[in-house]
Amino acid sequence: MTAPAAAPAPPRVRRQAAAGVAAVALCFALFAVAETVLTWREREETRAIDHPYLVARRADLAREPGSTAIPAEIRREEQALRARFLVAERRLAAGGWLLLAGVGVFAAAAKIALAARPRGPVPAARDFGWDPDRAPSFLGRASLAGIAALLAGTAVGLPLLRERSDAVESARGTWARFRGAGGLGISPYSDAPLAVDAREGEERNLRWKAVTPLPGLSSPVVWNERVFLTGATASTREVYCYDALTGALLWRRPVGAGPASATGPESVWEETGYAAPTPVTDGAHVWALFANGDVVCLDVFGQQRWCRGLGVPENLYGLAASPILSGELLIVQIDQEWGAGETRSALVALSAATGEVAWRTPRDVESSWPTPIPIETPDGPRILTCANPFAIAYDPASGREVWRADCLEGDGGPSPVFAGGLVFVVNAGSPLTALRPDGEGDVTDSHVAWRWEEGLPDVCSPLAGEGLVWLLASDGHLTCLDDATGARVWEHDLERSFYSSPALAGDRVYAISRKGEILVIAAAREYRELARGHLGEECDTSPAFAEKRLYVRGRRHLFCFQEGAR
Repeated sequence: MTAPAAAPAPPRVRRQAAAGVAAVALCFALFAVAETVLTWREREETRAIDHPYLVARRADLAREPGSTAIPAEIRREEQALRARFLVAERRLAAGGWLLLAGVGVFAAAAKIALAARPRGPVPAARDFGWDPDRAPSFLGRASLAGIAALLAGTAVGLPLLRERSDAVESARGTWARFRGAGGLGISPYSDAPLAVDAREGEERNLRWKAVTPLPGLSSPVVWNERVFLTGATASTREVYCYDALTGALLWRRPVGAGPASATGPESVWEETGYAAPTPVTDGAHVWALFANGDVVCLDVFGQQRWCRGLGVPENLYGLAASPILSGELLIVQIDQEWGAGETRSALVALSAATGEVAWRTPRDVESSWPTPIPIETPDGPRILTCANPFAIAYDPASGREVWRADCLEGDGGPSPVFAGGLVFVVNAGSPLTALRPDGEGDVTDSHVAWRWEEGLPDVCSPLAGEGLVWLLASDGHLTCLDDATGARVWEHDLERSFYSSPALAGDRVYAISRKGEILVIAAAREYRELARGHLGEECDTSPAFAEKRLYVRGRRHLFCFQEGAR
């Protein structure tokens, strides 16, 4: 004889239980929203760039530049703020999951309570001001109103918080890689100083200048309150971190050898040197590449996390292409001479966290020195590279080649750029080619929008923005083209030699000659020189920008210019 099945809970009990759960879940979700807002505010208060204590100590350091105690205090406080910031970040992530859980539980409980509510009149209820049987229905309606308000508040509030967070971040300034975001050479700020000069007795808008301990041709990168550089000799490789507001050298770290590290090269071409690649940072770490093929990762406090050797490249000018970040991967382009029928060139992806090789894709190209750029296409993200004879796009997740165009000749120096829906690739000896970035396989005959064959650069990368493309040849010939058609807009001979790639800030083009002259030109459809200044020393590196500031590395110093500084 089987035992009778347990009787289901009475509808009234189910309604009451579900309504109670819904009410508790609603309160929990509201608590999660409040906690998220408070945590977000706490996270913003721990950003180190304008923390009152650090601002005061940096001012003290500016008055006492030789102090060793003040930089130590600044580093300790920055470390404490960074730790609090990371805790707040984790709490924000946890709060999001808790909010999602609370909303999910509420929705399920409210559905049960509403489904079990009475469908007909309840006569006994008319005899009382409050009927327990109607409580679940009342609570359900109240809960629905509450959750609607919660979701509406979340929909309005979270984007505002994110917008505020983005605004705060952009106000501090990041120029995290060679030529800034996307490798385009375009500043997100339009308030860079116009008249700049660092020559003794003629200073204009010079906020500070700092000595660079070892030589190097890497350009500065900026993340909020820090500026990173590299320097090296045949035997020593170093990474530097400067205070972005005062120029104080916060730390200087020699690079320790890692797996497969190589010695040498014993000599390099003078115009490349031992530290030509520009580092890249994500604000928590900095990655650097040196002439011996070593890639190193340090945290922002100068502690080395890992180092991996990729081998000394066999090419005429040494290693000059800069590493870039793509998600969790560090991408390095190392193109070499052909050897005995062997393909030596490769695009390599390392785990940014560990330095382990994620993928390595051989390349049937000759030696080159451009830095790859990330681009977005209708078919997904790509990493675009240039070398004789191909422009090639790769899938950043797997390293798979997606498309190629046969359009380049000779030694490749200029990096590609992407603007107006087109990719622009160029090198002296081959025309500037505008390519549509989608497609598969060989797109040489199908995806070329236009070509231009005069005034071509061999070192300086193109600049594209405001509907225009600028080409700066090493001999100073500057050409401006329409980016949609390739038609010449104007050309002008600057009568100077250039290796530094031009940059765009607002409606101004900044070009720095090899002698250190800084020319500011209108980003317009007619040539107009707006200002000129001088570093007082030679310069072959490209500028970096932050809010209201311009950073330039000369042959011996790192310079910071800011409107109204002097």
